[in-house]
Amino acid sequence: MDILLRRLTPEEDWVYLPTLSTGAAAQSAGDGSGKTSVAISPSLLVGLESGFEVYSEKASSTSYRAYITYRFKPDQVRRLLKNAHIPYSEAQTRVALVLPVLQTDKGVYLWESNNPWMAAWKVRPYTHELTPMTAPLGDLEDSSTISARQALAADPAALAAIAARYNVSQVIVAHARLTQKDGANQLSVRLINGHRESGKADLTEVLGEETDIAVDGAAAQTFSYAEGDEDFAAKVGDVLAQTYLTEPVGNFPSLAERSIEAVIAKYASGWKSRTLIDHSKEARLPVTAFFDRIEDWSKIRSALIATPLVGSVQVSSLSRKGAEMDVRIFGDPSRMQVAMENQGIVFWSETGDRWFLATPAVAGKYRGRRFLRSDRRGLSSADDFVEPDDGVRNVSDERNPDEQ
Repeated sequence: MDILLRRLTPEEDWVYLPTLSTGAAAQSAGDGSGKTSVAISPSLLVGLESGFEVYSEKASSTSYRAYITYRFKPDQVRRLLKNAHIPYSEAQTRVALVLPVLQTDKGVYLWESNNPWMAAWKVRPYTHELTPMTAPLGDLEDSSTISARQALAADPAALAAIAARYNVSQVIVAHARLTQKDGANQLSVRLINGHRESGKADLTEVLGEETDIAVDGAAAQTFSYAEGDEDFAAKVGDVLAQTYLTEPVGNFPSLAERSIEAVIAKYASGWKSRTLIDHSKEARLPVTAFFDRIEDWSKIRSALIATPLVGSVQVSSLSRKGAEMDVRIFGDPSRMQVAMENQGIVFWSETGDRWFLATPAVAGKYRGRRFLRSDRRGLSSADDFVEPDDGVRNVSDERNPDEQ
């Protein structure tokens, strides 16, 4: 529970969290603005747990070792933080592939069997983080696709090839520099953005023959549906996070594990700050959804259901090409943009008064149109709408409370 609560909340609010592993209460009782300390009794802790799974068991005549995945009840955890007025995030980025490159005075290692840095990333899954990551298989095809030096040099062709093999949109090079001094291992770790799909496409790809689109009064050359995430992702070759830890020689696995946990926490802090759910701040937004096919409408609905920032959605009008709705969100709309982009949906506003939803291709047809900046509704005619039937419900009622 200590790990989970700190994974979901910003570091500056950890003073309001107990340290259950040591029995210590929260350092702060409150800040006077609404935030209060979280108290978890033994009985409440048992009530928060929904189950656990033991795996990778190893036993000998003198010892037993295993890993455990604990599962907690999402609604109860949310309520715990909400009652303490502590913002939290539970939105995940897409899974990134990690290439763990170890550099020592003797050489650079990636696929070699004696690379303990790779072994440390494979010890346990890191897919339950807000910024989930997975290590590669390390088979012959991997080693023939990219080398350690190509990874460090951010070779675009090799990194794109390994990304395609694992069907991921981002590859992160985890560069660890190991040195020994005064009987201690010193490990410096950098997470380097090796490859990331930009999310940009030529207008001709998404608009066909239409070329009269203007964005902010100027002719548009490209359309990006990942604007909210671009700043977080940084550019290829940029350092996303870095740490430096030291430990006495003799227990590199422990040092590697602590370094991985620390660098992932630093990397996740940027994403967390952009997707925080703050129940103390609430807004109701008039939203127009555009779509060409019923499948696109289903994607939009699914994205709204899957986004924890959304409290409720009331659909007032629905047609074959669009829908009008009121969306209740927690926090700032800019965070909603990031969360929806992570679901593959564009969420934008032309004036700040009305908001719009669409898949990337459909958004390219409408974004920047002058009629969207008027006081009229996003769709051109009220005659295009029909009242929603029983098949259109409040999406907040459809969220599975057991999913986390």
